[in-house]
Amino acid sequence: MENIVEAYNSDSSNNESEIKPTFIQEEDATQFSQISIPYTSFNKQKRKRSIEGTSIRFSHGQNLTEIPQKRVKGYISKREKLNQETGKLEANTNEHSIAINHDIRDTVSYSGTLLKLPNLISSALEDIREESKARFNTIPKQQIISLKTEHINGVNSILWCGSFGQVLASASMDGTVRIWDVFRSKQCVRILRHDGAVKEIRWDHTRNHILSGGYDKIVKLTDIEKGTTFQSFPHSHIVTSLRYHPLQSNIFVSGMINDGIQSWDIRSNKMIKETKKFWGSVNDVEFFPDGKSILTCSDYVVRNASDKNIVVWDYDSFTTISNQIYQETYSCTALRIHPSKNHFIAQSNANYISIFGMNKPWKLDKRKRFEGHLVNGHPIKCNFSPEPDLGRFIVSGDSNGGLYFYEWSSSKIVKKIERAHQRSCTDACWHPVLNGVVASCGWDCKVRIWG
Repeated sequence: MENIVEAYNSDSSNNESEIKPTFIQEEDATQFSQISIPYTSFNKQKRKRSIEGTSIRFSHGQNLTEIPQKRVKGYISKREKLNQETGKLEANTNEHSIAINHDIRDTVSYSGTLLKLPNLISSALEDIREESKARFNTIPKQQIISLKTEHINGVNSILWCGSFGQVLASASMDGTVRIWDVFRSKQCVRILRHDGAVKEIRWDHTRNHILSGGYDKIVKLTDIEKGTTFQSFPHSHIVTSLRYHPLQSNIFVSGMINDGIQSWDIRSNKMIKETKKFWGSVNDVEFFPDGKSILTCSDYVVRNASDKNIVVWDYDSFTTISNQIYQETYSCTALRIHPSKNHFIAQSNANYISIFGMNKPWKLDKRKRFEGHLVNGHPIKCNFSPEPDLGRFIVSGDSNGGLYFYEWSSSKIVKKIERAHQRSCTDACWHPVLNGVVASCGWDCKVRIWG
């Protein structure tokens, strides 16, 4: 028994001698770090907290390292977070404007201003001034201009510039707004970029600035001559529609997917008023001619009725005047006011265009509508023909890629261009000066000119 106790004491003394650390000076520390030490249960890290409480020291063998403690973040209010996010958005906007300038230098292929009238439009304006011939609108028959380039993804909207249509703007799902010189170089001369898909574009009253918004939740105001974005308006949700005030050129209204309508002042770069009392996504917005009321349509359908689909709002207070206008069980994708300002039309997902009166209570015309094209849930738009026969014809896209032309008086199809696009034809608009010239776009990434 005594031999066993002596053997145990001798082993424990040997273990204690092994555990006892040996300290090495700093000169020999580098040499010691190069020696590989086999892992044993006795080489575990021993942690010791310093007395000052500013750092934690670990003794790993003979090396001492210091790791600073993590700083506790202070409380940041929601308003401060919003201001920080707004500052980041403005910084990103400035970075993108620099990239836009680089792209513009590559795309401009001629000298001169973009808004200079092409010879074709100038001659057409001279014929209008002479008034020697009877003028009337005609229906396009075939594609007359083929653009040299195209978008990468589908095109949502197109719009001629102002009252003369010198250039054409298109908004695409590839996150760009492209300016096309249709009648001179027949190619893209400006590329304006967003961080997401662009849903809507609008020319301002000076005709050299364009307003654009989409999935990046920012509305940008860009000078197309310089190609720089000089103002941005951050939103809380995806922007789906834009409209300028008909009487106040510095005010515009924007509609969003789930966050209502907002009114902005360009001069102060601030939001004037807003309403979140909205049902569903704002598909389209239209101002009444007097600017006192707003017409909106949404995709809100519940209990087999869309009684809140088309809504009339009071602009000053943003209160609902009427939401019992369209009682069908289908949502609407677009709204347009007739140039005579006596009616407005709505593109319905029921595969027809319905007609409403402009006076209260905005009754639906149950005896007349434009049907023959297909919508089928696609964001199909429609437009009226310009002067000299204001609103005589209506052009509409089609989910199968066709173009349909209706006559206002008879509501009959007067022309149908099948397979104008390989995929859905989302938008089409008449040229404001040239007779029988129509531009169309679709989800096949193409912009086409018909005449």
